[in-house]
Amino acid sequence: MKNGILFIGKEFSINRAFCDYLSREAQKRLWHIDSLHYLSEKDKDLLFVISEAFKYFDNTLIVTSTKSYPTASKIVATLFEDNLVATPSGLIPSKATKVTQDSFLIGSDHLINLIKADPTKSLPPILLESSDEVASLYLFDTSPKKIDQILQPLAASYNIDYHTTKITAQLYQIHAQNKRYGDLGMFLQNAKLMLPKNVIVAHNIFAHLIDRLSQLQKSVTFAESCTGGLLASMLTQVPGSSAVFDGSVVTYSNQIKHRWLGVREQTLQTYGAVSEETVQEMLQGALALAQAHFAIAISGIAGPTGATPTKPVGTVVVGAGDGDGQIVRTMHFEGDRNYIQYQAAMYGIKLLYELASDELF
Repeated sequence: MKNGILFIGKEFSINRAFCDYLSREAQKRLWHIDSLHYLSEKDKDLLFVISEAFKYFDNTLIVTSTKSYPTASKIVATLFEDNLVATPSGLIPSKATKVTQDSFLIGSDHLINLIKADPTKSLPPILLESSDEVASLYLFDTSPKKIDQILQPLAASYNIDYHTTKITAQLYQIHAQNKRYGDLGMFLQNAKLMLPKNVIVAHNIFAHLIDRLSQLQKSVTFAESCTGGLLASMLTQVPGSSAVFDGSVVTYSNQIKHRWLGVREQTLQTYGAVSEETVQEMLQGALALAQAHFAIAISGIAGPTGATPTKPVGTVVVGAGDGDGQIVRTMHFEGDRNYIQYQAAMYGIKLLYELASDELF
């Protein structure tokens, strides 16, 4: 199924944090969103865009403000050759099949759910729901060619459609979906059997990490420099993180690396903050400070300034460690500051799974 969201109202293109939240809520009902589109309530192409979205998507969520709701509901009624009727929430098409406060559903083969959303209030119910059977997999330490060599025969055998995206170096996410008469369960089971130390089946890799660490009764901590706490933020966005995470540190300056983590001044002076030697000591300090079982440490140059002839923007040293050993690597990521930070954080997670493969896979 194809799913799209139309945001109608100029305020939505400004308040992207609210739109991100709403999109996450929609994904809980629809699993994936194929397209996001932002429109002003005064857009001269509004009728055309809504009409085309209705034709193209199986499920269309139209998000309106109080200001844009009357126009959008009138357009939807026009699409269905319908009249508007008064309700406590406002005017809605008489052919609406389901109505709740500030939300209505209309259509049969193709559905439209129009909601009236206020960023400062509870979200109206999203009435759309996908009937697709879908799953997400993460693949480690492999290549697109090897992924296809293994998954294409399985997908053909079990009638599955899948799409692959690269998250960071040596880490891929795969979206798998049943075709008609497909067997998603057998596809996932055989993929795991063929790549036992390369595959996890999870919608969210942080949720999987929390689940595995909880079962092991172990904890993780982070020592972050150029990522500025991004790892901690991504982990704690997932419910249950408090069971495996007591805290972490953002050690941005050399002085704080030394004072909080015990990174030796000689190490910093000799090798610099962006070095494998420094990250090794950051890992040791983080494990000792948090008394955690595992640690991830990151130090790098996210840009756009700070580069040197030998360490260009995107140079990031990432490490994972426990009481028995460490894996520390120097990486080079492309992109702007935020995307470099994201790739570095996700590579830290990748290294943790590599370090503790016997326990986490």
